[in-house]
Amino acid sequence: MTSIEDLDRVLDGAALLGLELDTKFRVIAATFEPTPERYPWGTGVGSVEVVDRRVQVLVSPVSTILGSLRRTTTADAGQRTEVYTFTEEQLVDVVAAFDGADVESPLFGQPEPRPGSWAPEWSLEGRSTAGDGTSRTLTVSVRHEDGAGELALDLFARFDEVQVKDPFGTDLFAVPGSGPLDAFEPRPS
Repeated sequence: MTSIEDLDRVLDGAALLGLELDTKFRVIAATFEPTPERYPWGTGVGSVEVVDRRVQVLVSPVSTILGSLRRTTTADAGQRTEVYTFTEEQLVDVVAAFDGADVESPLFGQPEPRPGSWAPEWSLEGRSTAGDGTSRTLTVSVRHEDGAGELALDLFARFDEVQVKDPFGTDLFAVPGSGPLDAFEPRPS
């Protein structure tokens, strides 16, 4: 695996197991379980077959986060959508309500959603005034039928760097951020 596009293919249809936001360090940690046929790290230490396919995707520094949590119900009067607000501390519990639902792809490279595109208002919104965390995007979308209707979560983030780790913290993949001078060639000495 050599690119974010490859990572997108690995995570296509993966189960979303967890999602956290650390506002102090501006990091989103998302835990996924890719399907067996898409998991590219087939052997672990000592060429032992991997039985735990969970991966943690860390994106940082996050400059923008937008979230929409809503429930759509159908009744005699037609379809009705309720929007729920939540805080970054409640994000873990919100994702737990989706019971490992499969994520929709693509996850990376999508444009920032326009106000009103997911719902009339954001459930969660945060923006940093720092100048970094703007070169890449992540959009996590999951749906879950729970007997009371369809529960939907869409979460968008802007960031620069991505790391993927296995359950033991071993680095599996990383794409460093780009700085303002990366476009320039160093002068020969």
